[in-house]
Amino acid sequence: MDDDQLIAKLRARFDTEAAETVSAVYQFDLDDVDDYHMTIDHGSLDIQPGRHPEPSVTISSDTTTLMKLVRKELNAMQALLTGKVKVKGDIGLASRLPKLFGKSTV
Repeated sequence: MDDDQLIAKLRARFDTEAAETVSAVYQFDLDDVDDYHMTIDHGSLDIQPGRHPEPSVTISSDTTTLMKLVRKELNAMQALLTGKVKVKGDIGLASRLPKLFGKSTV
């Protein structure tokens, strides 16, 4: 999956209602695509390439694992404990990813 495909999938799955109370910057360091960061501000989503100077949380993994998390095919705690995902910063924000991107894209 390339950068554009991943970003398109995340945008399609974004649940604005679930994000109404969230104001945070997620930094993604994924092994198989370029780094990017995502700003969620009370229901709005902005995804930009590159690193953010002060992210709320940084998530390190790969695109396959990230998509399994947001599709709820992989338990977040299991991913952390097995090292498939590493989190730096607010782990509570990281645990909200499946809910924030839980919109079905049938």
